[in-house]
Amino acid sequence: MNAQAKKHNILSKLRPEYLLGIALILSLIFYCVSKIGLASYNITKSVEEQKLAAEIVEKKERIDELQTEVNNLQDKSRVLGMLGDDVKDNQNNIYIID
Repeated sequence: MNAQAKKHNILSKLRPEYLLGIALILSLIFYCVSKIGLASYNITKSVEEQKLAAEIVEKKERIDELQTEVNNLQDKSRVLGMLGDDVKDNQNNIYIID
């Protein structure tokens, strides 16, 4: 018997139930691997999202602090207090610095 005849003989012995069983097992393995892979990917993305959310909160707090600082620095009474007696006001609108 040659090799081609042996191959044909082996393929003829394979029954459809056997081939379907192999296909079922392979599809179950693919399903399990896909499910585990997607679950780990989702966990990774969830952790990354939490880190970004924490960073956003931190940046917003920093912005609020800077806005408060700017408001304090531009307060007119604070500036006039720093100048002390060198400043005179003219009808509460115009300030003259000596």
